[in-house]
Amino acid sequence: MAEPDPRPQRDATRTRAAILHAAQQAFSAKGYTDTGVRDITAAAGVNPALVSRYFGSKEKLYEAALSQLLNAELVLGFPRARFGEAVVRMLLAPAPQQRNPLPMMLLASADPTARAITERLLTELFLEPMARWYGPERGAEKAACFSLLASGLTLYRQIYPLAALEGGLSDETRGWLAGAFQSLID
Repeated sequence: MAEPDPRPQRDATRTRAAILHAAQQAFSAKGYTDTGVRDITAAAGVNPALVSRYFGSKEKLYEAALSQLLNAELVLGFPRARFGEAVVRMLLAPAPQQRNPLPMMLLASADPTARAITERLLTELFLEPMARWYGPERGAEKAACFSLLASGLTLYRQIYPLAALEGGLSDETRGWLAGAFQSLID
């Protein structure tokens, strides 16, 4: 009778997911340039060689991590009648609940490689689907305006927090933001 193999069995799907999650967290907190593969794998609890195995490189890991977050369908699934409110609620959700790609994107802008990946994915996975959803009349412009509002809110809440917003947004400011997002539909 053969002895059971004492080595732990790998679960490739779970390992890959752990690496992606750790990468999203690290790239969103420290940016692309200041995040090393070892930082990511330490947070995921895996061997650094597994990044090469599953993704090929740090650049490909960044691309996979951002691709997973840049899902226009999350936004496009909101009811049109309450679109603005739903978007603001999503953008203001507490960090553990939030799957916001914007901090990751903003912090990657200093690195030319990460910036090129971000621009391509933003266009392919978010702006073009949003433009089609808004419709042929000014769809691309409305998608761009959506991105302007969302990225500005994220920038000044999470990357460069403004003192005036430290205690959260007032009902008046939340209403203004919801109205601005809603105006892109109405």
